[in-house]
Amino acid sequence: MEAHLSKQQERSAVRKSLKYSIKDGVAFAATTGFGDNYINPFAVALGASAFQIGLLSAASQFFPSLAQLKVADLAERFGSRKKVIVRFVFIHAIMLLPMAMIPYLPEYMRVYALIGFCTLYVSFASFAGPAWGSLMANLVPERKRGAFFSMRGRLISLVTVASSFLAGYLLQFFKKHALFGFTVIFLIAMISRYISWYFLCRMYEPPLEVKREHYFSTGEFLRRLNAGNFGRFVIFHSCFSFAVFIASPFFPVFMLRDLGFSYITYTIVTTSVPLASILAVSYWGRRADALGNRQIIWICSLVISVLPAMWLISRQVYFLIIIQILAGMFWAGFNLCSSNFIYDSVIPEKRTRCIAYFNIFNGFSICAGNLLGGFLATHIPPLFGYRLITLFAVSSLLRILASTLLLKRVKEIRKMDVNMA
Repeated sequence: MEAHLSKQQERSAVRKSLKYSIKDGVAFAATTGFGDNYINPFAVALGASAFQIGLLSAASQFFPSLAQLKVADLAERFGSRKKVIVRFVFIHAIMLLPMAMIPYLPEYMRVYALIGFCTLYVSFASFAGPAWGSLMANLVPERKRGAFFSMRGRLISLVTVASSFLAGYLLQFFKKHALFGFTVIFLIAMISRYISWYFLCRMYEPPLEVKREHYFSTGEFLRRLNAGNFGRFVIFHSCFSFAVFIASPFFPVFMLRDLGFSYITYTIVTTSVPLASILAVSYWGRRADALGNRQIIWICSLVISVLPAMWLISRQVYFLIIIQILAGMFWAGFNLCSSNFIYDSVIPEKRTRCIAYFNIFNGFSICAGNLLGGFLATHIPPLFGYRLITLFAVSSLLRILASTLLLKRVKEIRKMDVNMA
């Protein structure tokens, strides 16, 4: 917790912290571009089966979700959200080192080593996530959240695109020694995460007193899940995530294994998503500030629901780029407004705990989707010669059901200015 500051000193500290947050986001975007975006392609390069890739994605959600049970307690025990953030981000960065060394293990160990190290990597990041969300919601005024997070998201997307292209180029450059190429990009990702950690260390944490009456257990949250508006949003988002992650881990598999894309072609297709989000996120930020977050979530979720089914129409690179551009545009709105909806829905004293509980349910749903997708990927009847195409169609149908049946039970939290709308 920071020492008591005057109002003027606090305003100055907040402004500096928001600038540090942008720099942290840019550095973390490079970690995403060089590291996170290439975990599934790394699994493919190691010879992982569809089931193993489903297991990789499932384990990377299940154990971090369990960890969320203690996140809020840690923040209260440390007496500081910032302490939780910087300590676990530091360890998060370390985990990229053993992942980079996997190519030098015996061949029979590599895939399961990746599953283990990747699970730890995501778990340590998950400890920092709720505390970071709670801290940022305190630093950014409610009326400016759409504008600030869309601007920050635009820069993050730009750096993610640039770093992903560079990572794809490096993998193509080391094509004859592809596994060494993965070592290089994961080490770059680790350095980027430590740069991110440096800026997080310099941020200011506003005082926040969490009293006993602000505590509620997971069981209490579960019992009230269907009663409150935030609980109904958790149900919708978790079901939507389940539908999304039935298919999500298998798009890289389909492109690299079934369609035979080179790393450069794969990179061009996948980076269309963050590139499109750069153009769209500021628009969604303005519209959310005017119309409310729920309305934007509804529009974006409907479009996102249709996109996997579009892979049935054509597998030509140019058509897939169009699909990815649409995905980038509408996922930008969905993710931005989902985060802001959570920030708006709970008071600051309960925010870390609510974000953690949201992550638990969402993570378990993603895990279940991954496991079901891994099973269906090898058992479902093929469409147009591909089982994964059938899987994409199933994901699309379930997304539509979640968007149309569950989101209508969620109400807008933010009081809208009629003149703005």
